[in-house]
Parts: sequence; structure tokens; C-alpha cells
Amino acid sequence: MPTSSGLLAHSAMVSPAPQISSASGGKKKVIYDQDHRGPLSTDTIATLMLLQADNIDLLGICTVTCDMWARQETAYALRLLELMGRPEIPVFMGAEEPLLNTKAEAQMRYQMFGSRTLGNEGYLGCFAKDAGNRGDLTPLPAPYGRFARIKAQPEPAADFIIRTIRANPNEVTMYCGGPMTNLALAAMLAPDIVPITKEVIFMGGGIHHSTSSVNVYFDAEAAKIGFRAGWPKFTLVTTDLAEQVHLDDDGKVDAIVSRAHAPIADLFRLYEQAPQRANPKRQSFRMPDEMMAAHVIDPTIFGGYDEMYIDVVTHNDGHYGDTSFWDADWKGIGGDTAGLGQNNPSVKAGRVQMLKDINKARFRELFVDLMTRPVRS
Repeated sequence: MPTSSGLLAHSAMVSPAPQISSASGGKKKVIYDQDHRGPLSTDTIATLMLLQADNIDLLGICTVTCDMWARQETAYALRLLELMGRPEIPVFMGAEEPLLNTKAEAQMRYQMFGSRTLGNEGYLGCFAKDAGNRGDLTPLPAPYGRFARIKAQPEPAADFIIRTIRANPNEVTMYCGGPMTNLALAAMLAPDIVPITKEVIFMGGGIHHSTSSVNVYFDAEAAKIGFRAGWPKFTLVTTDLAEQVHLDDDGKVDAIVSRAHAPIADLFRLYEQAPQRANPKRQSFRMPDEMMAAHVIDPTIFGGYDEMYIDVVTHNDGHYGDTSFWDADWKGIGGDTAGLGQNNPSVKAGRVQMLKDINKARFRELFVDLMTRPVRS
């Protein structure tokens, strides 16, 4: 993908593409921006949820490098759409690299300052030592079986985001399940889309479980731009909330395998049920992207939110990508505590609605229902 300066030139030079203005019949219009790791992950499961939900108008899927390189993620997304009988949904390959961060720098920070120490929070995605190279494309395993016959659109993801939001003012929800690289590029190229975006929802950052997550520290500069842009509504799923539910809780996987249709049953049998049975002590990953999808589909599953300010550390040291939070009512917090009135957020910190108190029973009910209902081809 072009750099941000190259993309700006591209956006100014290409002929205008047909505008996407969907006659959605009351459905929620969603641009789905995702580091779409296959064969099955929190990313692909959230994709399945939105494909199965009958109140969602999925305007397009954008991929962004993180869990895998964007080229491999795009291959998984395209083939999954074929398997689900939804080839009409366009796919746009997005940023293949972060704005500034590089694999060499990520590895250097871990060597100099140590890795993030809390479980999976040391994860580096395709910047890990043993990860492949940007141009690699490996065969897709069962049930994918082969590469898709449908192709990704030639338009860069950031341009698609700009064009689609302009064509649907105040109607589009931006689902950002990976780093905010594509969103940051779009906001820099076309600041006019910020006030006319209905909502941005993002998973990243934390207060108690960890100070960050890979979606932030993979491209901290993009996260800073995304948080600070001034969207009318920015909804955040933190690692603290996401850790409340794991995929292997409450017999969800067995219920899906026994009742779902292909390819959903096959994916869960091969990549969740089989590993769980082979290793009963194995704990499945938390469900952050699925929570984001649940919020888009039915926000009443969550018990409200806390208004917070948020910003991101971008110093090239061991705290790169850490998130800092301040209460929105920071002036009134602390009563007569000395220094009251000085506990202010950073000058350009963004304001977010941090989701809290998920109803686990309702989440499970929605999730299993979506995974086991007939495939919406």
C-alpha cells in the first residue's frame, strides 16, 4: 500500500469511483476494518457474527496488517465470503505496514526493555521473530481449501472509507478490530469525514488487566491519531472487559459444533473443539472482537459505559503503545485532595465511551444464535 503521502496523491488523482449509498432498509451500515487472521480467531468469528446478523448492512471489509500481513488476511477474508455465500461484499486491502513502527524496532524494544510480561500482552503479531515476510502468501487450510476466485478491490482501504462515509453522512459505524492505521490515514486525508461518522468502535488499551494491547502498540502513532481525531462517538472495548468472557466458557463451542451449518461448524470443530479436547487445560482467547460485534448488533447487552479521556505513549521505549486514561469528570474527582484541578488529561487527549458490565448470559445467547442459525447466503 502507498505511504500516507503516496496515498494522498493517489486520492487526488484517481477518477471518482461510484458512490456506495446503501438502501439498507433500516439496517446499521458498517465498514468492517479488521486484521483478519485465519483460519479461526477472534477476528474471523466477529466477521461471522456480522455476516449472520440480519440488522447489519456490511458495506465492505478492509484489512490491515497486524495479526498477519494484510495480503494473507485478505486471502482469508475473500475465501470466507465465498464459503458464506456472500461474494457481493467488497474487500479492500489496507495498510501493509504501521505508520512508523517497524518489525526491527518492535524487536529492538523487546530486547532492550523486555517484553510485555502479562500473558498474551507480549504478542507482536506478524512482527514476531518467527513470522513470515510481507509478501508471503501461504495456502489456506480446510475448510477454506483454496484461494478465493473473487478478488480484492483495487481501491486502497482508506480511500474506500472516505468515499463511503461521505456518501452516507451520519450513518456509518466504523468497526476497527485491528490497529487504527486505515482509520488514521482516512482521517488525515479527509478530516471532513470525522464529524459525519456515526460511531467508531475499537478494541484496545486497558487499565487493570494491562496497560495496552496489540491493536494499540502495533501502531501507536495511528492509535494516537485515531483517539485524538474528535469523532462524534468513540466506543472502546478494553482488555479489562474482554477478559471477562473466553471462547471456551459455558459450552459455547460444543453447542456451535453440534448445531451450526457449514462452514461455521467445520471451523469451530477444527480450530476450537479439537484443540480443547486435545488439551483440556488449554484456555481459549478472550472475545474482544466478538464483543465489538455484539455492541454493533445489540448494544443493550452492555450495562452502560464510563466517559473517559484517552491518549497513547509514542516514545520509542518500553512504554511505546501504553494507554493513559483520565475520568471525563477529572475536575470533580478527588474531593478535597491536594492538587485537585491539576489531574487533567493531556492537551489533545480523545474522549471515549468505555464499555462496561457485559451481560454474559445475553452475550452467549446472541453469540450461539448467530453461529447456529442458517447461513445468510
